[in-house]
Amino acid sequence: MQIDISIIIPTKNAGEGFDDGLSSIFRQKTNYTYEVIVIDSGSTDRTLDIIAQYPTQLIIIKPEEFGHGKTRNLGARLATGKYLVFLTQDALPADEKWLDFLLRDIASDDEIAGAYSRTTPRSNCDPFEARYIAQAWGDKNEIKEICNYKKYTKADKKKIVFFSNISSCIQKDIWERFPFSENIIMAEDQDWSKRVLEAGYKIAYEPESLVYHSHTYTLKQLFKRYYDAGTAHKQVFRDNNNVYLPLIPVFAILVSILDLKFMWRRRYKLSAMVRWMPKALVRHLIEAFGFWRGLHAK
Repeated sequence: MQIDISIIIPTKNAGEGFDDGLSSIFRQKTNYTYEVIVIDSGSTDRTLDIIAQYPTQLIIIKPEEFGHGKTRNLGARLATGKYLVFLTQDALPADEKWLDFLLRDIASDDEIAGAYSRTTPRSNCDPFEARYIAQAWGDKNEIKEICNYKKYTKADKKKIVFFSNISSCIQKDIWERFPFSENIIMAEDQDWSKRVLEAGYKIAYEPESLVYHSHTYTLKQLFKRYYDAGTAHKQVFRDNNNVYLPLIPVFAILVSILDLKFMWRRRYKLSAMVRWMPKALVRHLIEAFGFWRGLHAK
């Protein structure tokens, strides 16, 4: 009998919180049958001990063999499920219906190639990332499709192809025709979504399928993250002209003002807003400069 769902999780030094993630997966209240495939690329913490406590299929690869698209393609090839669910190691399903809500539309419409969950920040998330998450993941269900991709503006293109492997579901038979690209450093999910939408399929956004997920980066990690994002953006969208170096300070100020408005609406104390604003300006300067460097990397 075929398994309904294969849940695929790449890991490396996932930390103690990974226990909560696996526990939440195995507490799902669903009629779907599912397997969990974990692909570890060199953990040296307790990740492997945590995995051993659960009925998962563990695949171990060398650190140098990892790639965002490559490793997920490996998991998909090993999967026996009709649906492939991809989850990052630091994403925590919020409740026992995460999986059912994620499959709500894709299981009833063969033209929906993929679906993705809503992300909400963890309690320790800074206000800058919290604002970005609130902006990128809304609260309304959406079925996205396109007729003529070339007619969209650059901004519209990026919005419509938005898709997130933080928590996603893909029909395996469609993945077999459209595997993840293994030639881009990150944003394999955006690239995949762009290709299937251009081929005439649909993408579903399922906001009732909720996961907790956010990052706390050092400034060095932040630069690296946005450098990689800029590199991937150029590869996916064939565009490296949307960030102008002389305007980066202006951009950082404008985005910092958005952070201030966000904190005001969320009723942050004035003292907290004063404390966060210099950090916001530094953060957005680093983000923009890192993204610009990635866009223009050779």
